[in-house]
Amino acid sequence: MRKVLFFLIFLSFSVFSQEKGNIKTYSLKECLDIALQNNPQIKIAETSISVAGAEITSAFGNFLPSVNFSLGYTRQLNQQEVPKINIGGQTLQVGKIEPNSYNMGLSVSYDLFDGFRREAYYSQAKDKMNSAFSDFTKVTKDVTLNVIKAYANLVRNKKILESRKQDFEIGKKDLERIRSLYEVGSIPFTNVLSQEAELTNKEIQIITAENEVKNSKAYLLSLMGVAPELSIDVIDSDLPEDFTDEEIKKFRELFSNFDKIVDKAFANRLEIISLNQQIEAGKAALTIARATYFPTLSTYGGWSWANSEFNKFSELGRSYIGLSLRIPIFENFRTNYQIELARAQLIQLDMQKLQVEQTIRREIITSLNNLESAEKQLIATRRSLEYAEKNFQNISEKYRLGSVSSIDYYYANNLFINSKINHINAVIGYYIAQKEILYATGQLDNK
Repeated sequence: MRKVLFFLIFLSFSVFSQEKGNIKTYSLKECLDIALQNNPQIKIAETSISVAGAEITSAFGNFLPSVNFSLGYTRQLNQQEVPKINIGGQTLQVGKIEPNSYNMGLSVSYDLFDGFRREAYYSQAKDKMNSAFSDFTKVTKDVTLNVIKAYANLVRNKKILESRKQDFEIGKKDLERIRSLYEVGSIPFTNVLSQEAELTNKEIQIITAENEVKNSKAYLLSLMGVAPELSIDVIDSDLPEDFTDEEIKKFRELFSNFDKIVDKAFANRLEIISLNQQIEAGKAALTIARATYFPTLSTYGGWSWANSEFNKFSELGRSYIGLSLRIPIFENFRTNYQIELARAQLIQLDMQKLQVEQTIRREIITSLNNLESAEKQLIATRRSLEYAEKNFQNISEKYRLGSVSSIDYYYANNLFINSKINHINAVIGYYIAQKEILYATGQLDNK
């Protein structure tokens, strides 16, 4: 038994080690597909659709007749004395009391008219179903945007880490060269100390960048609905390296007319669509409340049987049919309360729709401002990177020749690295700004 237990523990450890050792690389599409299948928010939204579907089935059942079957059996445990009568001084027994009693019945009822209540119930159920599906689709849009942003942030942090590592390797080579110059007496020892301090700072920046990458991966995995401690990687090439001026201009032209994009957002945003469907359901609820004022006409029929023995069904069975009319006279003000409640809910939905419309307008304005800012940052950082790279190449050559100080070299190098990182941030920032304006106008694709 101990050998079997040891073998199972060893096998589990081996499998775990293989999973940790094999790092799977995901594309953006794969991350989105996994998130749309596993994200808890999407799972919760799916349950609302299931409930709404069951409500439609229940509402449709109101158009069908109700059928009930009953079967009963009773046995009298305490036997009563047989009844007797006295006729002319002679005592006679009257019948025999049977201890067993059986009964059976089948009843069918159907509402011919109920004040249009069932029609309103069915209409309300369909609108609730449509609203639940709209809410579900909105959740998928939200998850899609969050996954795209998390994926982009992970790519951003990976590229920053790569730039930090490249800078560190350059610093190591410079330290080796400075030590060589010091050993031959060309430069003082303070230059070596300065370069070692500079290299230590670069190492700290790498540690910080590595931590950002780890946290970005954990957040992306949590959005995907999988364990955040898994070791994964993503494909950097799924995101653009840069955007041309023509691409920026072409994308901006899609959102040049504010009134048109607001109208498009109101037509596409699922919050508005869901609220419109909820308003229709609220109108149906008002019809349901008013239906209580109307009379209800029902028809019913059935068959019943009772006997002390389980037989003689045709002889003792009785069939019946009838009509029932119910006219409400006074409902203790319950109907009035239900009507006022339905009206209040409609007013609340209208106000909620107005709030959502204001929120969407604000989101569009914010997204347009962010897009404009991202455009300017992208163009500015592109120029800055170009100038900083040329400056660093020029200073590096002079530094090797000894015509500039180490301070000038370090400054040029830091300027170049910062410009490169700023450009990475600007490219990813502009990419995210594009997705946010598409989301704000209801045009973000889940694929």
